[in-house]
Amino acid sequence: MLFHRHLPFAVTWVFLTAMPVSAMAFQETAWRLEPVTSTHWVEFAQGSELSKLGANYRAGGFESATGQWVGFEKWYRPKLVDTRATWMTQLTPEFGVLWGGSTGERAEKYTISPSLKLGVVYQFKATSRSSFSLKATSVIGGRMKEQTCSANYGDVGGVEQVNCRLAATEIAPADTLKYLINTLPPDRNSVHIRYTFSF
Repeated sequence: MLFHRHLPFAVTWVFLTAMPVSAMAFQETAWRLEPVTSTHWVEFAQGSELSKLGANYRAGGFESATGQWVGFEKWYRPKLVDTRATWMTQLTPEFGVLWGGSTGERAEKYTISPSLKLGVVYQFKATSRSSFSLKATSVIGGRMKEQTCSANYGDVGGVEQVNCRLAATEIAPADTLKYLINTLPPDRNSVHIRYTFSF
């Protein structure tokens, strides 16, 4: 059975058969009684769900009153893509602490703030042929905020602050500001639970 929901709290149930257990750095053969302390690099990735949102906006644009094409590419292309790294410090054969962070992302018309990731991993053998694992993580920070543009609507409207993406639509300039992106990562809190039974 698989159940998964992203916003704002994700829970995953997985039932597997005839598959070996692998939860981060834990190994099925490493069930020992003595304490263990070691740190493992478990994730390195560029981009995020919010990075994808910013990338989607690069495809748009509009034609100005003078007939000049104004593309969104330069406004929504980041100088550095959000880069994430995560480590796990294994404190016992069954328990580990996840920690890491991200660099954030900055473009001319939006920013993604840096973030801190914290979590835990717990795994134990339920029987000689089955095991249970739980992974819970939380992300602090990582908010995406979109900036406005100054648009000149001529003698009728004058210069107004507007959502860049909606500047040339029929929406009133002041109303476009309601659609500016100001959101936290959709996967900021997650819990994954897995039970494995081997035949």
